[in-house]
Amino acid sequence: MIDRMSYRSARDLPSFLELDRQLKLLRLLGKTSRGQAASIEMQIRELADTVDAFYELLGDKHWIFHDRLSLTAIRAVLDTAGDDADRAEQLLIKHYHDPEQLRLMLLPLRKLPAMRRRGDLIDKARRDYFEGRFYSTVHVLLSVMDGFVNEFETVRRGLHARQPEGLHAWDSVVGHHLGLAHAHRTFTKGRGATREEPVLELYRNGIVHGSILNYDNITVATKAFNRLFAVADWAFAREKEKKYQAEGPPTWSTVCRQLKEAFGAIREQAEADRANREWTPAEYLPDSDDFRNHLLYQRTHELLSYWKRRNYGSLSDLLTHDLHRKHGRSVRSETRRAFEPFPLADFEIRAIRHDMAAAGTVVVTLVHSDAERVTAELRWVRENAEANPRPEPMQGQWRLVFLPCVFLAQGTPLPAE
Repeated sequence: MIDRMSYRSARDLPSFLELDRQLKLLRLLGKTSRGQAASIEMQIRELADTVDAFYELLGDKHWIFHDRLSLTAIRAVLDTAGDDADRAEQLLIKHYHDPEQLRLMLLPLRKLPAMRRRGDLIDKARRDYFEGRFYSTVHVLLSVMDGFVNEFETVRRGLHARQPEGLHAWDSVVGHHLGLAHAHRTFTKGRGATREEPVLELYRNGIVHGSILNYDNITVATKAFNRLFAVADWAFAREKEKKYQAEGPPTWSTVCRQLKEAFGAIREQAEADRANREWTPAEYLPDSDDFRNHLLYQRTHELLSYWKRRNYGSLSDLLTHDLHRKHGRSVRSETRRAFEPFPLADFEIRAIRHDMAAAGTVVVTLVHSDAERVTAELRWVRENAEANPRPEPMQGQWRLVFLPCVFLAQGTPLPAE
């Protein structure tokens, strides 16, 4: 039987409780194991403290801690803001309002088929967000969340029709007692008298039904993205809960494997956070000595050469693992369908913007077979087999994130030569 009460602390999550039990067993295996247990315990404690401190400061403002938030960034927000919730809120908004940061945060949502189908709408909301059309971002994301929740489960009810207790997220930080279910109480408010004063909450009903008029601001728009990520975590938690219910009791071998996986995941995340902290963005132009030697130049040249030769099988090997998981053995035919309508006659690589440790943009000029020329930005992420961003020296490969339907639509047409 799974307890559906909200968690008073991150330490109350089943995975935290299970890990604590496993650590007690690990301490019995010798000095080396005790050292590993102490290291894991310290990092787990820091994680739980960060989550609880976040909710203590920002929970009453209905911000939700979700899996896409960088622990390093949130610790910096909390350290800088101290007890000032308004200051913390502004710093958190600044974290979201970083174009590349938000783009990377959105990538894992594609693992959910019902969210992936709404990817184009989410991308439009993202562009509106950075171009200051906050009212549009709010409306689009509200529709995405309602539609996603309605489709995700066999019970056809949108997010607006759910009761707070129906949004408990098992074994997830959004299931904190100040998390998604707590914030959802504001979601269905605001269908009374017309309100013209500015609001800073995501009052879905009042906004959609036209009784709340002054919501066109960055705070409400950012909360819409925050809620989108929390809803995705709720969906992942529901899937994990079903899997947990279907499994039998843990054996000694599964306990050892889980410990190894937990320690590996914590170590990987620490390495990634350190690489991001130490990273210095750089731009490379054709006159730079490092331009042609850069891995992003080489991967882009390889991909565009395959495209030009219509070698869609080899081209598919350079695309994100998310696409491979989605289409499986048919990924090559899907790649053909995506690239073949835009035959490539020639190309020029014009700039490399290595702006994040595990992500970069390559600016190219593409010449299609009809002599149409366009400048496009190809977004690459250095990812592992699970499509999670992994900077060097961690194991990973540079892979193209978006297909032509995205980067050509956002490109700039050039006059014919």
